[in-house]
Amino acid sequence: MTNPCLYSIVRYAPFAETEEFVNIGVVMCMPKLRKFHFRLTKSNDKRVRHFFRDDSIFPYARDAVHKELMFAQEMVRDIHDPYKIADFFNTFIVPRESIFFFSPPRVILSENPDQELTDIYNRFINHSEYSKERKENILTRELKDRLNRYDDLKNLFKKEKVDGELSKFTLPFVAKQKEKIVCVIKPLAFAQQEASGMIEHCDSWVARITRAASENILSIRKVLFTVYVKENLTQSESKAFDEIQRTLTGRNIYHVQHDDEKSIIDFARLSLFHYQTW
Repeated sequence: MTNPCLYSIVRYAPFAETEEFVNIGVVMCMPKLRKFHFRLTKSNDKRVRHFFRDDSIFPYARDAVHKELMFAQEMVRDIHDPYKIADFFNTFIVPRESIFFFSPPRVILSENPDQELTDIYNRFINHSEYSKERKENILTRELKDRLNRYDDLKNLFKKEKVDGELSKFTLPFVAKQKEKIVCVIKPLAFAQQEASGMIEHCDSWVARITRAASENILSIRKVLFTVYVKENLTQSESKAFDEIQRTLTGRNIYHVQHDDEKSIIDFARLSLFHYQTW
């Protein structure tokens, strides 16, 4: 027998200014079964420390959100109406001003909610849907080979750490002249299993680039996203990708298909040539 389940991804965002976050857990509600389950990553999660550069706040903050989720779990046990349990869940995950927040609720039908919770956790937190070699790593290698086939671009692009006051992340292709970033190319793969994951991936990188531009570390006009999207998109995935393209266009971030070699090379040359003649 299938049961309707509501779930949401728990996100950790210690720096509101950058709008960057990392997924650290899952909460799931089964109204008909009167259950509220959750799973959080460990307090010493290497992903979190790496993403926010050895963040020391997370272990304490994680304990706080764990207590909050335990309290919610106890509350659900005292609610007998499935509709009220669903209302409680939706109210519990509403946006808040906190270093933790929840993704919009999602609905799934499952014969085994406990296993479903584990599967969702593995997909969004452990990233088990990815092979050892993630698609963006493959795209990065392909682009490196492509750039190095052109004598005027060979070895000009390097992997570079952005290390501003609020912007801290790594870019795979950065060209510099006189210590100034003059061109950035970043492959983006939209092969996530859910449409919402595609949107989240886009928003995360848009936030990083926008913040770095606001710190005058780079110019948005000098940034190119080379985009890969999986084939045979569902209706919701097509809608998500349309929204992604609108977002990138609205933020004036140039983007082309990952295999559009001419546009990629033209962009790189124009960025470098424009700086040299400026």
